[in-house]
Amino acid sequence: MSETNILYKVLWVEDEDIFVRPLKIKSKIRYGLELDRYTNWQEAQEALEKDFDSYSAIILDAYCKPDPSSREKVYFLQIALSKLEGVFGRKQQYIPWYVFSGQIMKEGMAGFFEAALYSRKQFIEWGEMLYDKTADEGSDMHHEALFKKIQDVAKKQSNNIVLFRHKDVFKYLGGDSLIDGDARRHLLRMLGALYFPASEPGIKFEGNPLRKVVEYMFRSAHKVGLLPIECFEQNNQVNLLESSRYMSGLNTKYSNLRYGNAGPGKEGRGGDSIFPEHLGNILRSIIEFGSVDSHTNEVNPYTIDDKDLILTEYEKELFYGYVFQLCHLIKFFGHFVDAHRNVEANKAMKKVLQIANEVPQYEGVEGVIYKDERGNFFFEECVLSYKNAKDHVGSRMILKNVRLNNNDKTKAQYPFYAQIKVLKSDQ
Repeated sequence: MSETNILYKVLWVEDEDIFVRPLKIKSKIRYGLELDRYTNWQEAQEALEKDFDSYSAIILDAYCKPDPSSREKVYFLQIALSKLEGVFGRKQQYIPWYVFSGQIMKEGMAGFFEAALYSRKQFIEWGEMLYDKTADEGSDMHHEALFKKIQDVAKKQSNNIVLFRHKDVFKYLGGDSLIDGDARRHLLRMLGALYFPASEPGIKFEGNPLRKVVEYMFRSAHKVGLLPIECFEQNNQVNLLESSRYMSGLNTKYSNLRYGNAGPGKEGRGGDSIFPEHLGNILRSIIEFGSVDSHTNEVNPYTIDDKDLILTEYEKELFYGYVFQLCHLIKFFGHFVDAHRNVEANKAMKKVLQIANEVPQYEGVEGVIYKDERGNFFFEECVLSYKNAKDHVGSRMILKNVRLNNNDKTKAQYPFYAQIKVLKSDQ
């Protein structure tokens, strides 16, 4: 692979199969280019519109199909470039594009090449436009020269600067990697907006992207045996809080499950969880931030804009802080999976526990007050006195007067009730 160990994704429109496989292999191994190939422009454009931010370059054949059913190839380049300009206009951004063809010397094609060169002449930094499938190795028009140019240009694009800075994170996202490709797109956009705010002054996402990436991570955990099906609901929607508790070595509230080696009287984290305590707390904070109803199968507006400067800046600070913490979580999760490849052994770590009839050792425990999506104040398995806790979310406190929770509405989720003493430094 390339010296950066980053795969740059390239949209490639080519309908001849004869050299596709060897070029895909060579481009990936030598230059770090992942050629995403389509046989016609219609399907290529659909992929481009859907995942625009993931592509570093575009390679077009000069004699190809405009759509799957078309037999006419002569006007392909003219049609594709016209459509491509429309995509660029809608996205308010250009992606470097190149023509790689065996039709360079074919009679009647010169006019199409001239028109293409004219529309591209302003982009000097992209290098030469035209490359020849029949060129000799070492030639400036050979495919190796094309791949090298794309690699050089891609290194300087904002998205790929983000990929480089966070290459230890993105190696676990997308394609055949650990976590679903959509998570890669969400995280890339969040980090891109952070590093290059001028490119997107008002940030608008469909649903809360933080929670979506977390959910994709949980779905990946399930595939490798690290998250049981009990943490999913009937419609295949991930129960985020249950999943968070399970992967953090805590008892789940609805299914009484926990990851790790159960021992006599052992409650909570015991050094054998997937996420250690500090990462478990970060994970829960990310889940609780922003919209409650954002899942990977839903579309809900989640917007940070500049209408209210004070509120907006506050939200941005929190948002981007969580983005960096999410990067750390993904790296940790990826490293954990690398060390736990045996799916059956992972599944065997699921422990079914019974909630104790007596009050556990929460009395006198120190912690931070949290508020859940239903308005309950809590710490671990304890729902807290509303009167004591309502003005102290985020403050450190000590639990006192811990007892079994008899409230039918909350006891399934929080089997214990506690009052608190807020520490003076946080009052």
